[in-house]
Amino acid sequence: MTVKAFIKESIKISPDRLILKGKEGTALTQSVDIIAQEEKPLSLEPGDFNLKEKMTYRIEVIEPGKAFRIHFTNIPLQAGSFKGSLKLKTNYDEKPEITIPISGNFLKDTEENGKNQ
Repeated sequence: MTVKAFIKESIKISPDRLILKGKEGTALTQSVDIIAQEEKPLSLEPGDFNLKEKMTYRIEVIEPGKAFRIHFTNIPLQAGSFKGSLKLKTNYDEKPEITIPISGNFLKDTEENGKNQ
């Protein structure tokens, strides 16, 4: 016997992780969309964010109770890499918390030029 099932996610996150790459000293902004897949209105509350020294974020409401966009902007820093995450609390019992993994890699201008040669 074979059983096939399609499991519908209650919350869609796109992309499911954030990757920032650039030159040292530059500020980049990227966004993650969070969309409710249920009829029940979704609410988000800030949770743990362990990259406060490296970046900022803001939550934009695209459609109340349905769609949100999280905008992330790195603080211009010296060359280097980092990893962390943003956790958001939801009102959905089946998914009380969303975790967005974040990584960044910023190269010195000479490192990036050397890779392109």
